[in-house]
Amino acid sequence: MQIGGAAVVFLALLAGGTAIAVGTYAWRNRGEPGAASFAVLMSGVAVWSLSYAVALTVFDPAVRELVEIPLEVGKAIVAPAWLLFALGYTGRGEYVSRRLIAVLAVIPVVTTALVATAPAHAVMWTGYRIAPTYGAATVLFDPGVWFYVHAGFGWAVIGAGMVFLLEPVLSYGALYRDQGIALIVGAAVSFAAHVKATFFLPPAPALDLTPLTLAITGLLFGFALFRFELQGLLPATQVLGRRAAIEDVGVGLVVVNAEGTVIEFNTAARSVMGVGAADAAAVAGAPLAEYVPDVAIDDPEPQRIEQTDETGYRVYEARVSEIGDHHDRAVGYTVTFADVTDREARRQRLEVLNRVLRHNLRNDMTVVVGNADLLADRVGEDDRPLADAIRRRGRALQRLGEKARDAEEVLDDDTAPHEVAAGDLCGDVLRRAAEAYPDGTVAVDAPDDLALVVREGVLRVVLWNLVENGLEHGDGSTVRLAVRTGDDGVRFVVADDGPGIPEPELESIRTGTETALSHGSGLGLWVVRWGTRLLGADLTFADREPTGTAVTVRLPGSALVDGGPPPPRPTARPTTPARTTRPGHRAGGRRESAGRRRPATPTPTRPTERA
Repeated sequence: MQIGGAAVVFLALLAGGTAIAVGTYAWRNRGEPGAASFAVLMSGVAVWSLSYAVALTVFDPAVRELVEIPLEVGKAIVAPAWLLFALGYTGRGEYVSRRLIAVLAVIPVVTTALVATAPAHAVMWTGYRIAPTYGAATVLFDPGVWFYVHAGFGWAVIGAGMVFLLEPVLSYGALYRDQGIALIVGAAVSFAAHVKATFFLPPAPALDLTPLTLAITGLLFGFALFRFELQGLLPATQVLGRRAAIEDVGVGLVVVNAEGTVIEFNTAARSVMGVGAADAAAVAGAPLAEYVPDVAIDDPEPQRIEQTDETGYRVYEARVSEIGDHHDRAVGYTVTFADVTDREARRQRLEVLNRVLRHNLRNDMTVVVGNADLLADRVGEDDRPLADAIRRRGRALQRLGEKARDAEEVLDDDTAPHEVAAGDLCGDVLRRAAEAYPDGTVAVDAPDDLALVVREGVLRVVLWNLVENGLEHGDGSTVRLAVRTGDDGVRFVVADDGPGIPEPELESIRTGTETALSHGSGLGLWVVRWGTRLLGADLTFADREPTGTAVTVRLPGSALVDGGPPPPRPTARPTTPARTTRPGHRAGGRRESAGRRRPATPTPTRPTERA
């Protein structure tokens, strides 16, 4: 054998060895998508290449024709395994089924049988003969009809696999570009060599370069495997991840085209559309309005969908989002259906409870307290404590109704932040304190020229509840409201000298839950907590010495307005000039029993901000 022939044999052996190495690596990682098919593909390449290395040394025509059988076995494995690998690699593993494998195996199995019986018929070839090239035992023959059928089948299958591999390169950009190009180039080199061998094209028409170029293919595939971590960075991860996210998103999702025709939908959408798993295939291509008639795909606002089926009454919130192309043209829509039945039921329950607390309870307790006042004036000294107890508890229940109103005001407030003077906000709180607690004392230290951009109504309710808490439980002490600015933002500090907030109540506010061992006594601090969250503010509590609590509400620095104070705001409620001086306004303290109110005594004003 000449040096050229020995080189050809060596290249065939090199291709087989490379395929074994790469296939072994893939088999060790066969848990990855497409890895098992890739290992089978490399085994076919190894059989084909090593068999061709042996065939090039056999010069007996009869024996040489027998060697075509293992050659054909390798070929029969390569094309189907390549397509199965491409499907798994690109996240289409669900298409790899026994039926598909059986279909892909038909032509290779028939071809192998025809090669094994080739001397008895002319379906595969005629005129099989040795035509040495570079001293190696290459052959020539006259192809039969099935030879071209088999070649066309291989080209179609390999081409389909290349199309699947090209799709991630185009769709996902640089993330999979290098891996995809390495795989496609490797396949294209062998593909071109196979075309040359099929039509006996020059140079060296009798030499089949396909198993030789498989060495290049194996190196490129190995490059993709090791350099780009093919089995660790797969398009299948992104494709399957998106599908899993769509299925696990927790809401029904339907994709429709611009005319409202259903293109795709997830499992959660079946209950909304009223279709079972068996009928799911019939939905695609039908108008969404046939299944959910209440949805308007041209309305981007949330839409309420009510349905009653065998599972009962359900309420869904539908949201429509436009799908645009690169020209910003609407090519379709996504429609999500969130099951809000439980949320709607809770909302209705809260509305009823709020109404009971705010109206029925308050009105009835007004009657109770009024009669308790009359009763206290008519009974003797021995029975007066009973009337006082009724009056105190009745007023506590009245305040509970007011807290429910505050909670509803905070949670339902959807106004946008706007500019307001901090002094005006504090003035509102002072006036409310003067009306509710005429015997209490409040001191305010707030700059008149401080302007904020904030949700005014929410902040006002938060500050009032903190001041009221200090007045209610401060035992006649002065409640101090101070406003400070610094690098960390704007701080509203409400401090009192009372007994302090019980630890169980603070624990409930910190954890956000109430239990049998840790619960608050009212709604006031919960209103504060909810309000500060809506404001994006920090809420902290600190003990004061010797007694008392300082509560700090810190707004972020973005709430500050540059450029001076805002214009004066029209007064929205009547003022009490005698009790609204600032700093040092005296407007509230602890209410005492009727007939024993203490006179309001002047309290020296001093800015207080201890946290």
